[in-house]
Parts: sequence; structure tokens; C-alpha cells
Amino acid sequence: MRKKVVFLALIIFVFFSCVFSKELTVGLYNNKPLVYFGKEKPKGFFVDILNEIAKRENWTLNYVYNDNFSVLYNKLKQGKIDILLDLAYSKEREREISFNNESVFVNWALIYSYDKKLKSILDLNNKTVAVLKDDIYYVGKEGIKKLAERFKLNIQFLEVASYEEVLRMVSEKKAYAGVVSRIYLGETYSLSKTPIIFYPVEIRFGFSKDIDKEIIDKIDFYLKKWKSDNSSIYYILLDKYLLIGNETVPIWVEMVVFVSLILVFTVSFLLYLHRKALKKATKELLEKNKKLKILYKENKNFSESLYKMIDLLSKMVPGQDLESFCKYVLETAIQIVPEANYGSIILVNEKNKTAKFVAAYGHDLEKLKQINMFDAMPLSENIRIVKDIINTEKIKELSKKEYEILVDASKPMKETLVNEIQLTPYLWIRLLLDIDVNSKEAFSEQSRKLIKGLGNLVKAFWLEKMSTEEIKNAYMRFAEKLSTIAEAYDDVTGEHIYRVGKISGFIAEKLNLPMEKVKEIESFAPLHDIGKIFVSKKLIRKNGGLTYEEFEEMKKHTIYGAKLLDDPYFETAKKIALYHHEKYNGKGYPFGLKGDEIPIEAQIVAIADVYDALRSPRPYKRGYTHEEVVKIILEGDGRTSPDDFNPKILEIFKKYHLEIKKIYDDLSQGIAS
Repeated sequence: MRKKVVFLALIIFVFFSCVFSKELTVGLYNNKPLVYFGKEKPKGFFVDILNEIAKRENWTLNYVYNDNFSVLYNKLKQGKIDILLDLAYSKEREREISFNNESVFVNWALIYSYDKKLKSILDLNNKTVAVLKDDIYYVGKEGIKKLAERFKLNIQFLEVASYEEVLRMVSEKKAYAGVVSRIYLGETYSLSKTPIIFYPVEIRFGFSKDIDKEIIDKIDFYLKKWKSDNSSIYYILLDKYLLIGNETVPIWVEMVVFVSLILVFTVSFLLYLHRKALKKATKELLEKNKKLKILYKENKNFSESLYKMIDLLSKMVPGQDLESFCKYVLETAIQIVPEANYGSIILVNEKNKTAKFVAAYGHDLEKLKQINMFDAMPLSENIRIVKDIINTEKIKELSKKEYEILVDASKPMKETLVNEIQLTPYLWIRLLLDIDVNSKEAFSEQSRKLIKGLGNLVKAFWLEKMSTEEIKNAYMRFAEKLSTIAEAYDDVTGEHIYRVGKISGFIAEKLNLPMEKVKEIESFAPLHDIGKIFVSKKLIRKNGGLTYEEFEEMKKHTIYGAKLLDDPYFETAKKIALYHHEKYNGKGYPFGLKGDEIPIEAQIVAIADVYDALRSPRPYKRGYTHEEVVKIILEGDGRTSPDDFNPKILEIFKKYHLEIKKIYDDLSQGIAS
């Protein structure tokens, strides 16, 4: 009987182990210290994090090693493995695989070279650069391949299977430079790190599309919990792996402990001979340990501040206006410098001869904005600490009233850390961080280094913003030229395309779409019929109805327009041109899409196009009055039906039809711009 009970208990144990244990296949490649294969087992920061979660959740992990990253990534897409460790997030990758939501940390690309003179990405023109195949820093949206295209650089890319092979190609001079992760700690072949960094990205776990969502949620749960606790396993592993190579902390810790053990053993063994020597050695050892603990704590705080700075700046939006950009920079600086109580930013513009406060923390910004502190442009970028800055810096140019405003608006300060950052040849940011007059703190060397690093990242983000804006403006100017082509080709409907643009922008704004999207719709709506330039003019200007064959040819203008606008920057214009004749009830063309299958941009332009077309006179029809058109759109007339339109957009039209009438009338009379 007893044997039966034991046997039954064993069966129950095995059953519950099978039911509640999940078996996962995990892809592993070499990217030390994040993931690598060492001493016949998987190791690295990501491996230890996942192992800790698996232990708590009773998961069984089967690691699959391959030094070729591309092979593992393709297996993940095909569902042959469940998880791939250490994967940079991008929207493009998210279409192929799944990611967890919680970022593990932020990383970016770094360039190595055998040439110590390499200082700028522009120096890579006509050179060979080794890259990891399918790496985010190579083929990503802001990867080196896209940067080369943007700066019109002729770079020959040498694709290899691992970061180690990337650097080996450089060491053998088969490549001039190589792109790797900035924390890669594998074999570097004594190559030089260049100052070229780019593309900050979030590093997460990657999953196959068919994985159980509960797995992803559990990983996010533990990451969020551990990241909020500075004493958690997450930060212990950060110190263990991501401080490797920092000789001032982990290596010395091990060395001192090792030496201490030898000393204690030796002194204890020879105690009766060296009692006085033991006391002296012990005292010296305690002093060293005390200094080492202080140094370790300082380095740990520095590392945490650095990660925080990178994490904050990775969320900065390149499209922000300059004042919002400065405000974000100040908030970041206050968070990473522990001694700072207050702060402000002065924007110096040599063209306008102005130096205005644009952001403040602790001080009264509204009062500070009344002051122009322009004396001269900074001669060079520099970081300095100034005692009692109001009374020691150059303020001779301030009037008595402005000086009184400055004193009244500012908190009393003991010392100020000043960093002057050059954004353009005529535009500077003067960042000021202040310590309260009653504080016992003073700015540390670590804080100076952090602020210097922040300045470099700020310049990089601003240059990216200016580059993006310049490209965007070029495409918008090209869109205007295309609109002119459409108008010239179809002079009967020339005014029509501009009215459709204004009406579409008005409706998009009333739908509370983001302002950037509203501007895109208004700018690109005039291109909705650009495909007609590929249709016979005779057919377009035909006086009278079209035959079935003629109408089928006319419908092709949507396809022609989409082909003409097939470019990422024209994505909104392409959607409008291709889908503006689709109907919400599924009876439109060219694809018969229904409901929200139709992009919102095209749904907006569809109703604007119908309104303007009905009101506009044509050789084959009269122009309807506004009241007639409103009735046709809201009630239908046999050809047009309310079911053709999105109900929300139809409600906007009904509510604001008088404003739409004014837009039409003003543009028809040449009043509106």
C-alpha cells in the first residue's frame, strides 16, 4: 500500500511539473559582455537576467549557440527559436518579430579603426567599412548605411557574421574601419576607438511571433520591478558585466581582496615574530579598503548617472522646437548631476545679437526672459566652475533695471557649473547648473565629465534634427512643384487641388490629429490626382460621360500616382493618391477597401474631393450650390451616399460645413493664400 502511495505521488509530481513548466529555446551569439559562450556554457548580462527569471517561473531554457547573428535572427522570424537575447529594438523589426515593452538599457554604435586620425564620419568617404550583417547599426533607420546615403558618402561595406570578425577585418586592413556595439568587450586587436558614435537604440529581448504573450509579460514584470530597486539583481549584474574593463573598480576589488587574504594568512602565521608589523600592515590595509569603497561608490553613482542620461536622451524627439529642446536638456542635466539645486539655459544667437533665457529650474523664468545678456559669442566650448556667478561674470552690459531683475529672479547661489555648447556657427547653448548658497556640496570631477558628455550628445541630437528638417523641407518643396505640374496638366481643375488641400487640412485639425500630420495632409492632398499626368489629356478633358473602357483607364490614375510617390518621405501623399477614391462602404476603387482598411488621410481627402468636385463647374456639368452639395453628401442623390464616408468625418463636415464653404469661396476668389 505504501509503495502505491509513493508511486501515485511521483506521478502527480511529474504531471504538475510538465503542466506548469515551460520549455523555451533561446538563441545565443557572441556579443561580450551581453551574451557569449564561455567555458562550455552560456554567459553574459542577458543570460543571467533570463536565467534568474526562468528559475522563478519554473521555465526550462535550451540555449542554441551560433556565432552568426543573421542565422539566429532568421530562425527567430521562422519560429524555430523562441527568444533571441540582446536585440536592438526598431519598428521595422517589430513587423517581423515581437519585443517586450521594458527596455533593458540603451546602447549605441561605435567605430574602430587602425587609423588614429579618423575623427569624423565624413572621413569614411571612399573607404571600406566592416559591418555585422543585419546589424541595426548597419541597416537600421539611422544606421551607417543610411548615414552614408544622407551625407552622400561612397562607402564600400564589408558584411561579416560577428563583431569579432568585423574588428579582425580592420586589424588585417581588409577594412579601414568597423562598426560595433559601444560596449563590445571581445577581441579588439589593439585597434583605436574613434570619437564617432551614432544611433542610440533600446536593447530588449526578441521573441518569435507565435510565443505565449505570458512569457513576454513575465519578463517585463521582473525588469520593471528590478530596475526600480537599486539593490536588485538587475543592478548587481550591471556592475558585474557592464563595468568590465573599468580598472578602477571591479579589477581592483578582486585584487585587494586577494592580496588581503594572503596578507592575513601570512601575518597570522608569523604573529609571534611580526606583531608590530602586523598592526602597521592592518592599519594601512583598512585605509586602502576605505578609499576603495569610496572610489567604488563614486564610480557606481557615475555609471548610474550615465545610464540615466543616455536613457533620457534616447527619448528626445528630433522634431522638437529649440526652446522645448533646451528645456529637456536642462531637465536631463538636473537629474544626472546630484549636487545641482537649480539651473538655467541661455540661448546665444550671434545673428540676432541676443542671449535670452529659454529654460530655468528653481529660478523665475518669466522674469529672466525680460533680460538680454548678450555681450559676445563664446570663443570656444568649455566647462568651468564660477563662484557667485552674478557678481563675478561679465554683467557690465546690463542696465541697472535688468541687473535688479536678474538678482530678483535668481535663487542665491554658491557656485555654478557652466558649459557652453556650440550648435551651429552662430548658435550656442549656455548651460548653467547652480548649488544653493547654504549647501555644503561642491561640483565633483564626475559631474564635470557627465556634463561634458551631455554636451556632446546634445550636439549630436541637434545635428540630427537639423539634418532631418532639411531633408523634410526639400521633400515639401518638391511636393509643391509636383502640385504645380498637376495644375498645369489639368488647367480645368487647377484651383480644385489647392482647395482640396485646405479643406482636408481643416477637417484633419477638427479630428484632433497631431499637428504634424495635419500639415502633411494639407501639403500632400493637392497631389491626390497627380497620377492623371499619365492619363491622356483628351480623356481627362472629355466633354461628356466616359465609356466603360475610358472609365477603367481613368481609374488607373490612383495606381499611377502611388508609383510616382513611392518614397518613405511621401508615404502620406502615396496613401492619399492611391486610396482617395475608396469608399467607407467598400464600393470604391481601386481595391474596394472597406471601413478603417482605408488610411485616415485618404478618408479625409475623399470627402473634401467630393465636396469641391460637386461645387466646381465643369464643361459637362453645372456647379452646385453649397446647400445642394451639403444635402447630397449628408442624404445622398443616387450616385453619392452618406455610407461612402467615415461617420466621424461626416459628423465633422455636418458641424463645420459653413467654415468649409468659406474656405472654398475664399480660394475661388483668390482671397486665401
